[in-house]
Amino acid sequence: MSSGEPVTTGPARGPAGSGTRPERGGVRREAILRAAEKIFAREGYHGTTMRDIAADSNTTLALIVYHFGTKLALYTAIFESRQYVNVERMARLAAIEDLHAEDALEQIVSALADPVLALHTDPDDIWYAQLVLREAADPSSQDRPIISNLFDPMARQFIEALRVALPGKPAGFHHWAYLFSVGALTQSSFDARVKNLTDTPDLESKAPLLRSYIIAALRHG
Repeated sequence: MSSGEPVTTGPARGPAGSGTRPERGGVRREAILRAAEKIFAREGYHGTTMRDIAADSNTTLALIVYHFGTKLALYTAIFESRQYVNVERMARLAAIEDLHAEDALEQIVSALADPVLALHTDPDDIWYAQLVLREAADPSSQDRPIISNLFDPMARQFIEALRVALPGKPAGFHHWAYLFSVGALTQSSFDARVKNLTDTPDLESKAPLLRSYIIAALRHG
């Protein structure tokens, strides 16, 4: 289907954390989102069809169109449903009391990385972490509103925090340093690669090693 077709909105879900059982339409919508998340992560935006998602979510194409309208609307809804990750990152960044403090850089990196690394411990959530990497690396992502609308506002906040915590760096340093840091973070979602390189991958050391790697690159780059 064309991504420019109008979106039809389906039944609303109950408020998050309300303790009420979601309506049946909400349960189906969530099942579609999670199935689509996995397929998009595996196949990419252009390699995925709405029929693929219907088959994987044990539903119908008509129901997916009812809830989301178009493939682009469904794709965007996946990222919107996971926006709580970026909200937590920004909340942790805002909670840093002194960006001039000696350990401010460590706190900034922790705010950036830890909510994402938490996804890596759940076999269902890891698909979203891998989808973010695929979207960030896809040249055609500039044609979609995902990165610009849902990630760039947060990126600007982290870049500004890095300016304060790391003064005296050359022009352009903080922008590139942020992007390089995000690259290392998103790439870390693929544990399969390290398993191919060693018979005894120490996955438990991944998070602290990644943090120290990013901190060292930022501080000494």
